[in-house]
Amino acid sequence: MDTRLSDYMVSDKRTAYKEYDMMLICLERIIQNLDEGVILTDKNGKILIYNKAMEELEKRKASDMIGKYIWEAYEYYDKDKSEHMRVLKSGQAIVKRYKAHAYNDDRPVYKLYSTFPIEVDGEIIGVYSVSKNETRLQFLLSEITEMKNELFKQKALKPDQVNSNGTKFTFADIIGSSKVMKKLIEEAQAVAWLDNTILLVGDTGTGKEVFAQSIHNYGNRSSEPFVAINCASIPENLLESTLFGTVKGAYTGAVDSPGLIEEAGCGTLFLDEIHNMPVNMQAKLLRALQEKTVRRIGGSENYPVRCRIISAVNEDPFELIQKEQLRQDLYYRIAGYSLYIPLLIERENDMFELAQYFIKKNNLVLNKNVSHITDKLKRLMANYSWPGNVRELEHFVESIMIRTNENDRYLRARNAPKYLIDMMKANRGNYYELKDSSNSTLDEKLDRIEKKLILEALDNNLWNVTRSAKELGITRQSLIYRMRKLGIKRKKSLEG
Repeated sequence: MDTRLSDYMVSDKRTAYKEYDMMLICLERIIQNLDEGVILTDKNGKILIYNKAMEELEKRKASDMIGKYIWEAYEYYDKDKSEHMRVLKSGQAIVKRYKAHAYNDDRPVYKLYSTFPIEVDGEIIGVYSVSKNETRLQFLLSEITEMKNELFKQKALKPDQVNSNGTKFTFADIIGSSKVMKKLIEEAQAVAWLDNTILLVGDTGTGKEVFAQSIHNYGNRSSEPFVAINCASIPENLLESTLFGTVKGAYTGAVDSPGLIEEAGCGTLFLDEIHNMPVNMQAKLLRALQEKTVRRIGGSENYPVRCRIISAVNEDPFELIQKEQLRQDLYYRIAGYSLYIPLLIERENDMFELAQYFIKKNNLVLNKNVSHITDKLKRLMANYSWPGNVRELEHFVESIMIRTNENDRYLRARNAPKYLIDMMKANRGNYYELKDSSNSTLDEKLDRIEKKLILEALDNNLWNVTRSAKELGITRQSLIYRMRKLGIKRKKSLEG
C-alpha cells in the first residue's frame, strides 16, 4: 500500500508536515547507510539520489552525479540507451542484470542490479536501481576460476574430440596471452556462473562459438546439452519448425518432432548470426523468451523454455538495430550481458602463438616437422589485416604447410599461395613506420599510431563514433574503450 502525505493529515497540519519531513529524513539516512547501491532518477531522467554504497561500487562521487541527467552522467550521449529511461517509458522492471555502466581507470565496473519504476496514480514519476556489492562473490569466483583453469588444463579435450554434451571447446583451448584476451576470459568465466542471456559480438572468425561452448562447459549447466544453430544457414520457412518443433499433420510431411529449444533442455542454445533471422521470426522468438514457453507448430501444448540463450552477431548490434536487421526489444532480451571478442590484429602477439599451435596441429596431420616461422613471413603476417581473423590464420598456416617439404623446419613465405603474399605486401605500413621511429618503447609507438588513426577517422566522420568505428573496422564499444585508454575526448563543440 502506498504511503502518502494524506495519511499523515491529523488535526494539526503542522504536526503532519513535521512528521512527514521526519520520515523523509529517516528514509534518506537509511538509504545512505545501506550496503546496496541505490540510484534514483525523476521522470525526466535527472539523478536525485546516489548513495554511499553506489559511490563505493562505481568509484564516483555523489556530488558529480546528483543533478545530472543519467545518460550524461554515464556518457551514453543517447538517452534512449539508458536503462532508466527505458524502464520509465515501458514501465517494465529489469531484474537481476549483471552489467557494467561505469568505468574506473578505463576498466568496466560490473555489478548485479535491478531497476524498478515508481508508479503513482497511474503515472511513472521516477525510476530507481538497487545494486549489490559483489566484492565477496567476485573473490570466491576468482578462486574457483583458478581451480577450474587448472582442472581444464589437465583435462583439455583433444583436437576435434566431441564431448558427450555436444561441445569440443573449453577455456583451456583458447590460445593467446594478450591482456585483452586474458581480461575477456575472466569476464566470460565470471558470467558463466550466472543465468543471464549473453550476446557475443565479434567479426567473422574471431571465435564466438569457441567462447559460447567454453562458457557452457565452465558453468553449472556443463552436464546438460549444448545445441547450436546458425540462423543464416536455415531457410526462413524451416527456421520456425527447427526452433519450436512440429506436431504430426501440422503441414504436409510434418511429424512429431521437438524443436531445438526443447532439445537444449536445461542446457544452452547458441543462436549464431541471430541478426540474419527474419524480423517476423525474431518477434516469435522474443515472445517465447518473454513468456518462457514454446508451442510446436500445429500443437496446442506449451513447453517451458528452460535453456540458457547465448547469441552472437558479427556487427555492432546498435548498427544492426538502426538498419532494422535486429529488433531492439529482442536485443535487450538476449543481451543480458555482452562480450566483445577482439579482432586478431587487436590481440598483440597472440597471432604468433596461434600460428605455432596450428603448426603443431598440422605437423601431426600432414606428417611434417615445422617448428619455426621465417622473419620475412613474420613481417608480412604482422602487417596483414586478417579480415577472416583466427579462422583465416588457421587456413593460411595449413595452406603453407601443405606446400612445405617434409624436412623443412620453417614456415616460409615462398610456400604460401601467391595471391595471399601479394595481398600482404600491398598491405605494408605500420611495421616500417615503427622501425624508423624514435627510441620510445614499442607500446608508446603503437599508442601514437593508434591515436593518430582514430583521430583521423573521427575528424573524417565529424566525430560520429559509430561511423568512425565502422571506418576503422572495429566495434563501437571497442572504439569508445580505445578513446578512453588514449585520452581522446569528444570535442566540446560537438557535445549535445
